Amino acid sequence: MNKLKHQAKKKAREARQARQANRVVNGIFIALILLMILALIGYYLLQ
Repeated sequence: MNKLKHQAKKKAREARQARQANRVVNGIFIALILLMILALIGYYLLQ
């Protein structure tokens, strides 16, 4: 019984960490896209 509970907790923790990692990757991706957009706007304004 205790082993099953332990495995369930471990699975839940791994799932939580996976979601957290996905959030971090998505955040970086969005930040890079925004940075590109700002760079393009800046480039056109300087022309």
